[in-house]
Amino acid sequence: MKLGKFKEIVLLILIILLSLFLRFYKLGEIPNGLYVDEAVSAYNAHSILETGKDEYGKSFPMAFRFFGSYSPPLYTYLTTIPIKIIGLSALSARLISALSGVVGVLLIYFFFSGRKGLIASGILAISPWAIFYSRVGYEINLGFILLSLGILFLWLGINKPRFLFWAYIILSLSTYGAHFERYLAPFILITSIIVFRRFSLWGTIVALIIQIPNIYLFFTPAFFAKGGLFYQELIITQVKKISIFPTLLSYPLSFVREFASRYLGYFSPRNLFLLEDYDLQRSAPGLSVFYFWLVVPYLAGLYQLIKEKKKIFNRFLMFLLVIIPIPLALIKDPFSSQRGLPMLLPMVLVITLGFDYLLLKYKKVSYLMLTVLIPISFIFLWRSYFVLLPYERANVWNWGFDKLTQEIVNNPKITYVIDQERIKPFYIEFAFFSKLSPEKLQNSVGGKIKENYYTNIVFNSSYKFQNIETRGVEWEKDIYKEQILVGDELTISESQAKEHFLTKVFEIRDPANEIVFVGYKTDPTTKCLRTNFESIYCRKI
Repeated sequence: MKLGKFKEIVLLILIILLSLFLRFYKLGEIPNGLYVDEAVSAYNAHSILETGKDEYGKSFPMAFRFFGSYSPPLYTYLTTIPIKIIGLSALSARLISALSGVVGVLLIYFFFSGRKGLIASGILAISPWAIFYSRVGYEINLGFILLSLGILFLWLGINKPRFLFWAYIILSLSTYGAHFERYLAPFILITSIIVFRRFSLWGTIVALIIQIPNIYLFFTPAFFAKGGLFYQELIITQVKKISIFPTLLSYPLSFVREFASRYLGYFSPRNLFLLEDYDLQRSAPGLSVFYFWLVVPYLAGLYQLIKEKKKIFNRFLMFLLVIIPIPLALIKDPFSSQRGLPMLLPMVLVITLGFDYLLLKYKKVSYLMLTVLIPISFIFLWRSYFVLLPYERANVWNWGFDKLTQEIVNNPKITYVIDQERIKPFYIEFAFFSKLSPEKLQNSVGGKIKENYYTNIVFNSSYKFQNIETRGVEWEKDIYKEQILVGDELTISESQAKEHFLTKVFEIRDPANEIVFVGYKTDPTTKCLRTNFESIYCRKI
């Protein structure tokens, strides 16, 4: 089945328009809330735009300290553009990610072009995995798209070496896109040289120059801030279970077991087509990363790879399938749709091969997929993402921080203590929604953090500025000050409120009518009178 060039261009444009709709429709409203990772990236972009410094007062950092994670900086710097144009908002926080998703739909077309290219673009355009991470306002999707673009040029460079120069540069840039690309991009580049015996000297030189900031960071604790993701505890547990073996054998066996389990998990049809991500903040209700029916072209695509393994493209795709999960298999998560996002590229390419094979060999089955299953999938997608997710997952997307911020802003003379034992870091959400002057936030942190920016990696969510304090509730002191204690519904029990003469002054509920925040006003005078001024803090009243 051949398509004319005009029809092909029209179909590609329609697919791009579809991807635009699915990624930009109510982008500032769904997900319903603003996750702390989105708030911290966007506010720091705002801070850079206004002052040239991040929230800690560090000028143009090479990696942002965000909660001690030291995130690659590219997404935050690029987010200064939409913030400059439309202001600080959930929409501007997510815009670069959504645009990256649309670019990805176009670039995957060029792995094949023609009919196969349209299939690949169409699958990526409607994939729940791609849509979900295109609509979140932090770096994960940008890093994935840059990595995919670098891989595209790597593939082109196998046939035409002049493209290798650009492949090396883009792969090097992708390490500033997202955490996982810091390790995966160099790994792909080095192993591709070994496997395909293609090399660009000038590309290597420029790529190394681009890596100078990362090389500097490599010799600081900041580069390995997420080093705790390895599963050494699980290996030790397994070693104890097989203690009958000598230590020199039990440790390698335990590692191989854990590694193989995670490695194969990224090929599991259950994980790819049936199950949601175990983390509710990384999935939509009732949806896996791909639609269930795509398991058929997925298996057909794997069959095609093995059957025609001598084809150079199939060899390249098998290379990606083998290489990309290796770093992923060193992480605790059994299957993570977020860290495993780079697997989306080879998986879509595999499904494309299978879909094309079925389209040519079993036309009736293929037309059934096109006319029945795809429309049904849209119904499931719409119901899951645009109807259920804003209702059922508002809490995990930090819904209500804007309302709590407004409550505090409306009462500037009242001190609020925001419990941080169970609530995500509130200081950055308050700064975002109140559009706090960056200088005020910068002045609220100690100078030691700025001076030891890449070595002082321990994050403390306790802040004091404006009329708020973010920390754990100190019961022996806080009940003797006139202020409002804020937490979730489990922070302050009814018995505690009664014992300490606290009065509920507000509560904030999510769309599912679940309590997100509750505020209790203290009454130190009554507390002291009823307890005969037994506390030393009563003397200060």
